[in-house]
Amino acid sequence: MLSSSFDISEFIRKVEGRCDQEIIYLADKEATAAERYIYKRQKCMQKNNGTLDCADAGHYALLLKDIVLYLRYGVQTRSVRELDLCLPELDGRPC
Repeated sequence: MLSSSFDISEFIRKVEGRCDQEIIYLADKEATAAERYIYKRQKCMQKNNGTLDCADAGHYALLLKDIVLYLRYGVQTRSVRELDLCLPELDGRPC
């Protein structure tokens, strides 16, 4: 995983300067890894017994999926708008 602590700003820093398609690929891969983290831990699957790591991983995966929506279709979900990050503009840069 690019972010070891489920930190979206760390992910953004690591993919900065890459083309949109590459960012989409890495965000999708990262979201899948975060979801696997949740599913591999039984305590995350039990109601009201999840740890802070489980909540962070879930929120991180959601943000990554919303960033993919933004980069692919220009859809700005509430969570993307609330991010205090500089997201790349849709400029159609080739990879």
